[in-house]
Amino acid sequence: MAIDRREFLRTGAAGAALAGLSVASLSVAGGCATPSLPHPGAAPRAEGQSPFLHGVASGDPLADRVILWTRVSPEAYRMASAVRVGWWIANDAEAKDVVARGEIDALPERDFTVQVDAAGLAPGHAYHYGFVCEGVASPVGRTRTLPEANVGEVRLALASCANLPQGYFNAYACIAARDDLDAVVHLGDYLYEYGNGEYGDGTALGRIPDPVHEILSLEDYRRRHAQYKADPDLQAAHARHPWLTVWDDHESANDAWKDGAQNHTEGDAPGGPDGKGRGEGAWTARKLAAIRAYHEWMPIRDLPDGLFRSFRIGELVDLVMLDTRLHGRDAKVGPKDHAGAADPERSLLGADQTAWLLEALSASKRAGTQWRVIGQQVVFAPLRGVFGDFNADSWDGYRANRAAILDHLEHEAIDDVVILTGDVHSAWALDVPAEAPVAPVPPNADTGAAASAGSAQAPKPGTSSYDPKTGRGSRAVEVVAPAVSSPPFGTHPQGAVMIEKSAPMNPQIRYSNALENGWVLLGLTAERARAEFFASESVKTRSAICHRRAVLEARAATAHWVVLEGAEG
Repeated sequence: MAIDRREFLRTGAAGAALAGLSVASLSVAGGCATPSLPHPGAAPRAEGQSPFLHGVASGDPLADRVILWTRVSPEAYRMASAVRVGWWIANDAEAKDVVARGEIDALPERDFTVQVDAAGLAPGHAYHYGFVCEGVASPVGRTRTLPEANVGEVRLALASCANLPQGYFNAYACIAARDDLDAVVHLGDYLYEYGNGEYGDGTALGRIPDPVHEILSLEDYRRRHAQYKADPDLQAAHARHPWLTVWDDHESANDAWKDGAQNHTEGDAPGGPDGKGRGEGAWTARKLAAIRAYHEWMPIRDLPDGLFRSFRIGELVDLVMLDTRLHGRDAKVGPKDHAGAADPERSLLGADQTAWLLEALSASKRAGTQWRVIGQQVVFAPLRGVFGDFNADSWDGYRANRAAILDHLEHEAIDDVVILTGDVHSAWALDVPAEAPVAPVPPNADTGAAASAGSAQAPKPGTSSYDPKTGRGSRAVEVVAPAVSSPPFGTHPQGAVMIEKSAPMNPQIRYSNALENGWVLLGLTAERARAEFFASESVKTRSAICHRRAVLEARAATAHWVVLEGAEG
């Protein structure tokens, strides 16, 4: 059966109609009444059970509005039909100075999740918000609108790759403890699709994935989102800050692309029409299920063209968020197929998203915005030998698409570009030259990896136009956020060897930490971009302590990271 994505997401969507109710009346009489029945007819709540088991969240802030999110747990009321939920947003946590309020229906078609696009707000302002159901108040969340005019500094927390059975979300606990952030930017792999034991066994920590098997259906994806949203550290980070999110592959399936995934076997599922299915169903249906669950369970504004969207943060930052997975990505090539990786017909973004990005960058330059920040999923800078011959899943596997972006930056004289990345379970600060540079190789270095990594784009050792001392030849800088709890890349024996051997070939790596989990604080002023890399303590025990490992700074108009604290390279 053909399913239209927009209709799939829109099913059951309900607008939030403002109601002339006081917060007091909302807390007593509003919410969790079946809309067609008077409030006293609502099913009784199980004793001691909150209807808000998954906390509250906010996201996609603009200068005058922000998305507010929660879920009413149907098991708390043994309900199967729509229920009404009250919401409010105020200048204070006690809701004495309410600026907007209303009611919205939580619908079974949306898994009883609700999203409110709370509008009419002041720019650059902190707010508190909450929901009410059956006289029970949700936790109170804190959010912030984006500034409209000049702003001294923008501070963003960067996170990626949270694998629940692999460990605790200590990085989220550290982010939740901060009170100086404008937003959290999550760069993908918010959850993982695997069954228990397939990529981490949560038995010892009591973090067994739900459902226990690999997720395939809409109900599966909803249950996995629900389990993640029940984590106290993730709940705290959501309640404390607005989030800006993009999916990577594991929100659907490993190494996903527009027409399939490495971790998907096309074909009839077991028990299919002939009773002999060995596949996992149709990828189209699985992809749509993953997308629908994501839009239901995340504080994200649904847009007609897909996940890619932009945010103007005063006159200082234009942030664009991309979809490098499900929208336009072609299948990746083999791990040694350099010709395929350079094929101009292959794309990571798709023609429409690429055109949208290039125009967004040009428009930002014309508007006089200081920084252009690109939030996306996979490593952008060219690298040699770090992830084998080259990483076909990253932009190194889609070189023509990357070249089109870098050429546009050069031809349009667009500077001050910061690229944000997740995916690789390690922390990096990278200069972004147009070519993969090769530094002069010491006499005793292993040059085999350098030779095997050669391609049409590669200069010979010592001939690169990029100068790691000054940044000459770099067109942007990149920040790669470490994993929240997924195993760090360098803890794998093969990963550690590849990093060590490839270091002489990659002078554009200004900092790396492939051994620890953590997060990044990115601060942007008119004069500089500053990246602070934090490592969380062992994810095998719950902790809210993080340690700063490095600080790097890129001055405006330089496209070059300089290490201020921590070891270079």
